[in-house]
Amino acid sequence: MDYLISNELIKAVIIIAIFFLGSYAITFFMTMLEKATGKSKTDLDDKIIEATKLSVRYLAILLGFFFAFRGFTWTLAIKDKEFGFADIFFILIVLLVAFTVSRIVKTLMKWYINKDKGVGTNQTMLIFGRKVLSGVVYLIAGLIILGQFEIQIGPLLAGLGVVGLAIAFGLQETMTNLFSALFIVLDKSINVGDWIKLEDGTKAYIEDISWRSVRIRTIGNNTVIVPNNKFVSQNIASYDYPAPSFYTSIGVGVAYGSDLEKVEYTAMQAAEKVIKDEGITDQDSNPIIRYKKFGESSIDLIVIVKVDKVQDEGRIKHALVKQIAKDFEAANIEIPFPQRVIEIKKA
Repeated sequence: MDYLISNELIKAVIIIAIFFLGSYAITFFMTMLEKATGKSKTDLDDKIIEATKLSVRYLAILLGFFFAFRGFTWTLAIKDKEFGFADIFFILIVLLVAFTVSRIVKTLMKWYINKDKGVGTNQTMLIFGRKVLSGVVYLIAGLIILGQFEIQIGPLLAGLGVVGLAIAFGLQETMTNLFSALFIVLDKSINVGDWIKLEDGTKAYIEDISWRSVRIRTIGNNTVIVPNNKFVSQNIASYDYPAPSFYTSIGVGVAYGSDLEKVEYTAMQAAEKVIKDEGITDQDSNPIIRYKKFGESSIDLIVIVKVDKVQDEGRIKHALVKQIAKDFEAANIEIPFPQRVIEIKKA
């Protein structure tokens, strides 16, 4: 008996090893197929092959375990129901199918978003919808598994309802975040890919909107995760809604007694040179020079420039300061140091 069991185990290990090595062979074949389809007009077929490659490999490994152990007798009794290797295999296959469908849905959504025809769509809605669809796929897989083993869903849902009512108060913040995510998606004023400014002045790029939080990346390349309810409860400035171009400005002061017409002309020439050199495409009413106030040491003005996108703002301001300082010096326009005159009267 022990000899037979030992032979069966050796046979099982050999079968698993063969299928395991076969999974790599299948992956290699699919990689070659992916390279061959790379010559087609669309890259969708390449992406679908890439999405299913891992699933096919897992399927080969699962089949190896199934054929290796199908001759073994093993059962687990739960409430008068017996479960064997075939039942475990069924569960794993259903989960693998759900995993594959979820990856294909994700691939199709990402491909559609990146295509030209996806530009006019609400990308945030598609991304959020992709996550919802993935959840639905796994929910259906769970129901199929329960149905296969004749587990009554009604009493289970009733029990979950009682338990859910008991823990509802502990999930208030989670539900608030979920409904806040729905509000963000349906409002359509802020989308994944937009540049925004938070209430504290942080400028960032929206990377992802999930059911719990908004993930943003700052200009300094730091990732910040903001809970949805905190995100929607603050005032947010969007640099992409309704258009990505916006006005930015720098302030400068000139000495009292300066020729203000000359100052304005020189500042205008400097700003126009920066606009041309930096390749700013939006030339409408660009730039604008406005005198602001009589300061303590200078007459203050601002130079306003329209920037194509927020990522360019720092570079444009850097160039403006250098060019204005250079042109003012060439034109003998003084930028005074801060100073204060104190007059002391003698008693």
